[in-house]
Order: sequence, then C-alpha cells, then structure tokens
Amino acid sequence: MSKSKRLLVWLGIAAAVVAYVWAFGPQTMLTLMARYKYREIPVAGKTPIALPDLSVSSVAHKTVTYFGYEFELPWDDVDEQKSRTAETVQVHVTAFHSGNAFWFSTFPARDFVKNVVEKTELTPEQFRQVYGNEAFESDLGFMRKMLRITPQDMNPFMAKRQAAASTTLLLVKAMSVPEGDSGIFLIRTTDLQGFQFGNPQGRPSRIREDLYGDDGGFEFIFFQSRGIAPSVSQGDINRILQSVRRTRTPSVVSNTNLDR
Repeated sequence: MSKSKRLLVWLGIAAAVVAYVWAFGPQTMLTLMARYKYREIPVAGKTPIALPDLSVSSVAHKTVTYFGYEFELPWDDVDEQKSRTAETVQVHVTAFHSGNAFWFSTFPARDFVKNVVEKTELTPEQFRQVYGNEAFESDLGFMRKMLRITPQDMNPFMAKRQAAASTTLLLVKAMSVPEGDSGIFLIRTTDLQGFQFGNPQGRPSRIREDLYGDDGGFEFIFFQSRGIAPSVSQGDINRILQSVRRTRTPSVVSNTNLDR
C-alpha cells in the first residue's frame, strides 16, 4: 500500500473515532462507569419481582394505631419500656422481649420525588422530560422507574440525555435501596402498592416495606435479632400489611419519645 493510501486509511480511522467520540463518547464513558462502579453492589442489578409467598399468619394478634393508620400485630410480647414514639416526625419503634423490633413511619405524597427534584436541581418540566410524567406525579411511579433500571440497561449507543438520566437513577437506587442481595418484591394491598426489600427466608437483619397511596404512604422496617430470637416470617409481614387501614383521626398508642 502506498504512503498516500495509508495516510487516507489513517485519516478515515481518525475521522471515525472523532465522530464516535462526538456522538457516543459521553454514553460510552457513563456505561463503562456504571458497569464498573456497580459490579460490587448486587442490588443495583436486581429488579422487582412478584412476592413468592402470599401466606398470612393466623397467630393471635392485637390491633395498634399510629399516626392515622391501624394494623394487626402477630406478636404479643411488646416491650413497652423500650418502645418509643416521636410524634413530630411521625416515627414509632416497637421493641419486643424476643429482641426483635419494628419501625413504622409515615410520609406525605410525592415526598421522595420532591427530594429528587431538589437534589437534581431540575425544574418540574425538565424532570418530566427526563423521567416521564408517571415518575413526576407520584413516589410509586418514580420508584417503579428507578428500581427497574440496572447497569446492564446502559449502552454506548443510547441517547445522551437517556444515559445521564439512567446514571442518576442508578445512583439514587444504590443510595436508597438497602444493601444486600436477598431480593426486591412487589407488594399490593387493597388500597396501597409498594415494595419489599429483603427475603425473610434468608433471615436478614432487617426487612423494609415501602407502601404508597394517593395521599401519602408509610414504611415498615422489621429488625431481627441474631441468636435465639424467633424469625420474622413472610406470613407475619403479610398479616400486618394486609391489615393496614386508615383511621379517621391520627392517634398514638405510646406517649414515650424517641428523643429522650
């Protein structure tokens, strides 16, 4: 091959590289970063699946009421001295003599979306353009979109704006979903929808439930003590979630305080 032909070949290659970098450089960089950064965070690669165990515990129970919600507890060994309630932030922690405990808190509608909008410094219209109307209108919509994204969904040939949006969703996912790889599950009750983080069969130290309604939602976190403490079963969790009802006026069972 003559020198002039070799020069033309190299010029062609250089032009192709420049064109690729101009068109796909940012997407390629973000894709490589996502594949490398999240390979040691198993939950980033997981998406919500149907809850495999829909059984409901039939153990004797009692009904409790916190912050305008009532639900049934399948355990009767509440340790009142260690249980705490913070009314100003609407958080209640119930301790049990077994060593287990659960956290219950409420949040207003679109609370998570508003925080994301604030942190990303996007206008409402920009947020809608990037993440879609469903993600803007409700926390449930945003969580659905966020939890469905994985590092494998990114590729060098996606649009630049889509690559940037996916990178942000992955970052929020890694920060907001509990560590571990025991699963993300879809939860549905008569009036609410949401997600469960953790599989009781693996006896994780904590299992989290986030449920959303039109006028806000709530979060349960079940803490399991190691050792001889009884495990929290999926049937126990289902009993609580399926029994949740709104009450007419918020009330609190305990007068103790988390801050003391």
